Amino acid sequence: MPQSIATFANFICRFGDKRALIDYLVEIVAPAFTKDTYVRTYGDTTHFHFYEVKIVTVDEKSDPPVKALAGRFIKDTELTRYQVFDSRKGLVHDEQRMRSSPSAFFVLLLNNHRVIYYPETPHAPTLSEFRATAENFLRLRHKEFIEELYKSAKETRSSTPENQKILPQVTKKQLNEEHERPTLEIVPLTSAEGVRAFIERYATLKNINFRILKPNPDIDAGEIFSEFRELADELNGNRASVTIGNAKEGLNIEAAIDAVSEATESGNQDLSLNGVDHSGNTLKGTNEHFQISVPIDEAPATTGGLINRLYGAFIALASTGDITLPKITQDEVEKIRRAIGML
Repeated sequence: MPQSIATFANFICRFGDKRALIDYLVEIVAPAFTKDTYVRTYGDTTHFHFYEVKIVTVDEKSDPPVKALAGRFIKDTELTRYQVFDSRKGLVHDEQRMRSSPSAFFVLLLNNHRVIYYPETPHAPTLSEFRATAENFLRLRHKEFIEELYKSAKETRSSTPENQKILPQVTKKQLNEEHERPTLEIVPLTSAEGVRAFIERYATLKNINFRILKPNPDIDAGEIFSEFRELADELNGNRASVTIGNAKEGLNIEAAIDAVSEATESGNQDLSLNGVDHSGNTLKGTNEHFQISVPIDEAPATTGGLINRLYGAFIALASTGDITLPKITQDEVEKIRRAIGML
C-alpha cells in the first residue's frame, strides 16, 4: 500500500457559549457520526457520508479510559472525462463517466477533542469537507433531538389531567434556547518548525489576520488573544478578528514566527498570512500550510490495527511536545468520565 500522510487537528464543537462536545456526546455527537442514514449532497453528483463509525477504546489504562469515534469518511462522486489524445488523430472528443468513492479514515478522540485525519486514497475528501459534513450531521441530529424532547414533553403533559394542570406547555423555541444549535470549527495543529519554514519564505509579510474562535474548555487563560475572546463574549459577538499589518515595510519576520507559533500551538487559533516571497510572487498561508503531519508506511489492513497505528503516532508527538495536549480541570475529567460511561 502506498504511503499516506496523517494530520492532526482540534475539533471545536460548541453548543452556544456554555456547552461543548462532551455535554451532548451521547444525545447528539455520537449519533451524528454513527447514524448511517445521514448524507450531505454537494452539487448534482457528489455525496458525503460516514461509514462504519464505531465508538472504540484507544487507551484502557488512562483514567478515564480514552474513547474515540473512529471510521471512514467517504466522498461518493462521478468523474467525467471529455477528451482523449490519440497519437494519429490528436485530441478526440470522448465523453465518459465513472463513479469514484475516495475515502479518509478518522479518529476523533472524545477525551481531548483532537481528531486524527488520514486520507486513504488519492483525491480523498479534505479536512474542510469533513468539517462541513460533520457540522451538517450534528445539526441534523440536533433537530431530531429537539423534536424528541418536544414530543416527550407533550406526551407527558397530556398523559393525565393532573399533568395538564401543573406542567407548562413546552415550545420548540424554548427547547432551542435551552439546547443551542451546534457549531463546529476544525483547526489544524501546527508545528514550530513548519511555522518557521513557511514564514521564512516571505520577503515581505504584509499582514497576519487572527480569527478569534470560541475555544474548547481547555483554553489556557494566558494564551495570546484571550482578552479579545473575553471582549467578544461581553459584546455577545459570534465572530471577531485581529489584523496586524505593515504593507510597505512588512512585519518583523522573527517576531511573526514567535507570534504565530504561540497563537496556533493549542489549535484554538485560526489565522491567515499575506505577503510576497523572495521572487516577488504573492504568498498566502493558513494553518494548513504548516500543520503537523506524519507519514504512515504500510498502513495496517484491519480497522483496529489502523486505529492503533494512528493513535500511536498521536501519542508519540504528544510525548515529544510537538502536540500540546489540553489542560483539563478535574470537573472536566468527571464530566468526561460520566459521559463515556453512558456510551
